[in-house]
Amino acid sequence: MIPVDILTMAGGATMGHVFKMMTMAAEAKREQQKLQQAALDAAMGRKIQDMEASTKSADAAAARAADPFTKLTRRIFVLSVVVMVFVYLLAPFFGVSISVPVEVTDGFNFLGLIDTTGTRTEYVTLTSLISFDAIWTTFLAAGSFYLGKS
Repeated sequence: MIPVDILTMAGGATMGHVFKMMTMAAEAKREQQKLQQAALDAAMGRKIQDMEASTKSADAAAARAADPFTKLTRRIFVLSVVVMVFVYLLAPFFGVSISVPVEVTDGFNFLGLIDTTGTRTEYVTLTSLISFDAIWTTFLAAGSFYLGKS
């Protein structure tokens, strides 16, 4: 049988070792948290510097555009684009017809030997409500330009 003194010494040494390992693990975790906090602080510092640089850039742009004529020019441009859009859309209601170029191909082609096909441009008169994709694209571009700069 093992004497009680040896069991007590072995148990005490084992427990001392276990607690020392637990302390070392806690210190390692604390050190890891310090490193993570330092990395987070550095990232936040960079983020704050980026925000300050962006603010300075926006302030400089606002100072350059402080001339009241600049805003008036933008407004005239956007209003002219809006008027053009509404002229296209509302013209048929006021009796104004709009002519649109259309390419027409006529003639015939016989096995590639006899080719009398030709393309010509005809103008078709529209008297109804029209909507071109280019009109809406221009309208949206002008609106975003105005809203992005104001």
